[in-house]
Amino acid sequence: MFARVVISILLIVAGVASPWLVRDWLDWRADEERADRLYEHFSGFSDRVKRKVHQSEEESLVSSAHPFENVEEADQEPYPLASKTIRMLQGMLPASMGTQAGPNHPFFQPPEVQATSSSEMIMEEVMPRLTSELGKLGLAPGNPVFIRIFKEEHELELWLRNPANPGYTLFKVYRVADWSGSPGPKLKEGDGQTPEGFYFVSGSRLRPETRHHLGIDLGFPNDYDTFHGRSGSGIMIHGGEKSRGSYALSASDMNEVFTLASLALQSGQTFFRVNAFPFRMTDKRMEKEWKRQPRWIDFWVNLKEGYDFFENVNAPPDVSVSEGDYEFKIH
Repeated sequence: MFARVVISILLIVAGVASPWLVRDWLDWRADEERADRLYEHFSGFSDRVKRKVHQSEEESLVSSAHPFENVEEADQEPYPLASKTIRMLQGMLPASMGTQAGPNHPFFQPPEVQATSSSEMIMEEVMPRLTSELGKLGLAPGNPVFIRIFKEEHELELWLRNPANPGYTLFKVYRVADWSGSPGPKLKEGDGQTPEGFYFVSGSRLRPETRHHLGIDLGFPNDYDTFHGRSGSGIMIHGGEKSRGSYALSASDMNEVFTLASLALQSGQTFFRVNAFPFRMTDKRMEKEWKRQPRWIDFWVNLKEGYDFFENVNAPPDVSVSEGDYEFKIH
């Protein structure tokens, strides 16, 4: 009898610990993008096991219908092994422990149900402060957003637009804690470069559950990158102090950026634009690059067209690609 109890406890501990063991193993066995995908898949293992034991089928469906989670996940059983393990435990533990009516035994008492995910709790926490700060500028959470990033200055600008006005208002400038490589575009997977160019983010590119705290996928490669044969994946703006090909912000700054981006998309903005530049592309700064004759001067001249567009119009341009160059117009 004692042996059955010990074996059962060991199986439960192994099941609960497995997501973290898998993540640590992947950190050095795989590239960052693959680790991200697998870690996101495995990190919910223990929660799914608890729901199998403590929640009814109806409660499980409700909890899985979260707006940020993959819709397909509710259509299949992600861990059939979990169900088999639970049934095995029910058969191995003595009836005196009440495993046939799991919640009756203290060991199986369900934890307090969390009504929100971690990202929702973060958003709820920062909302009062953001509402107050935005109100002073005539803005509000849910207003359309626009992001500009400057590598050399290590700055991320977050702009919002009051729907009653045509132009955007600068809300905050956040410090970019880290970006990878040197000034210039990303050319291929694994080159250690952070991309430059014009990108857009729809709701499907928000990453509330990543190993990087929170994330916003830039959608690299875009049409321009694809035309020029550039490759890569999983390039984000994310929380953290270090970056491998992405733009990293402090956790507190990422909380604000993610919250306002999420609310804008939830409030009707179909996508928002992210413009990433090597530096502030003023005429004086570009003149220095002309004298140096760097490798990417032609590319940067094309980027400067989009930079000047926003500086003059106070609205991000509609960007397309024609014959290998970015083209800009009012949308």
